[in-house]
Order: sequence, then structure tokens, then C-alpha cells
Amino acid sequence: MPNIINNESYMLDLCVRMAHHSTAIEGNTLSQNDSASIILDGYIPRAVREQEFYEIRNYKFVLPFFIDNLRKQTKLDNELIKDFHKIIMQDLIYNNGSFKTIENIIIGADFEPTKPYLVATEMKNIIDNLYYRFSNYKNDDDKLRAILDFHIKFERIHPFSDGNGRSGRLLMVYSCLEQNLAPIVIPQDKKVAYISYLRNADIDNFLIFAKELQKEEQLKQDKFINNALDSTKSKNLNKSKQKPKLNNFEIGM
Repeated sequence: MPNIINNESYMLDLCVRMAHHSTAIEGNTLSQNDSASIILDGYIPRAVREQEFYEIRNYKFVLPFFIDNLRKQTKLDNELIKDFHKIIMQDLIYNNGSFKTIENIIIGADFEPTKPYLVATEMKNIIDNLYYRFSNYKNDDDKLRAILDFHIKFERIHPFSDGNGRSGRLLMVYSCLEQNLAPIVIPQDKKVAYISYLRNADIDNFLIFAKELQKEEQLKQDKFINNALDSTKSKNLNKSKQKPKLNNFEIGM
């Protein structure tokens, strides 16, 4: 279990950025500051569309469940993935938390998503393959490639009627943290490149792209870790300055 998930400030910051960028990729118009107000302060800063509010708010709901499963070292399976989807799509669709029962399409794709009756089996297959690769790979680059490959396959299966992109990107972050890798948050301004990698199943360039994002994320992690260390040192220093006590009486100095 990576220690970074115990850094509350970092995980909240990650949650805000995931919420903003992942929903913005899908067309949400709220800013990152708006997202921070909703998630951190429970405050709606201005008149917003109800759907856009729910899309952001649901990340606040999913974060405790997300962290709890990382702490328990829970491996991904169909049920956990459906649980993530149920929370992330709460109040947005009627069948959140359930695999699709009607065929869906990806506009402009040169392939058909998996048929509904095959989804559960195909999902189990790509999950099993992911963990097989994790167990046999020691190199971080190989593990990252496995995560990205899983993401491409997940999006091609398109297991849900809606919310596949958001769910898939959430699973990428989960797998990275599970494997003690810096998580990948796809910025909205990189949407065109990201969609191109998915559309063309371009794993090699997707890997290069993701590694650059990891470098940026690692710098963010380092700042939060250093800030936490500074806070701990300050608290310890303040404690050391307190006068020692004997039987609840201060000792004169």
C-alpha cells in the first residue's frame, strides 16, 4: 500500500483534479476552482447545471471508498468496478452500477464495443490479464504499460451504458496507486492526444505520454510529502518548548 494515500491533503487535491479534468473531457464546463469549492467546501460557488454539479460532487463521494479499498489492498474485479461506477454516476443515470444490457456505440470508432452478454466475461479476462502481468513484471514501465493496455481494452469493451470514460480513468488512478506508481490524471487540454491513443490503440505513444504526466504528478506528490514533514517538525518543536510537568504541576525553570 503506497504511503501517499495516507496524505489527506494530497488525496483531496488529487480528487479535485480528477473530478475537474475527467468530467471536462466529457464536456463539463465547471472550472477547477468550482470543483474545489464543491469537493472541499461543500459549496456551490455560482449557478450551475444540476448535471454538472452531480458529476463533480460524486468524486467527493467516491474518494473515501476509493481510499478504503486501496488500504485493504482490494484487487479490481467486476463487482468493485461496478461499485465505483455506481458512485461516480449517482443521480446521473438510472442504471449506475450495472453493466450495459443494450448495445452501445462509440461515435467515429472503427470497431464495435463488446456485446452486453459478453461484457462480464471480457471484463474478467482483462482483469485477470492485468494482475497476471503485475505478478510477473518488476519494472515500473512494464506495469504502467499493463495499466494503459487495460484502459484501452476497457474503453473498447465499453461495459456501461454511460460513464465509461470517467470510470476507466478512475481505474487507471486506482491501479497506479495500487502498484505504488504516480497516478495518471489526463489534463483536459491533452484530450485530443489522449483520445487518439485510445482510438488507435497506440500503446507505445500512450506510454510516453503517461510517463510525462507521471513526472509532473511525482513533483506534486513530493511537495505534499515535504509539506507534511515540515508540519510534523513544527508540531514536534512546539511540543519540545512546553514546560515538563510533574504530577500535574509545572516545574519552575
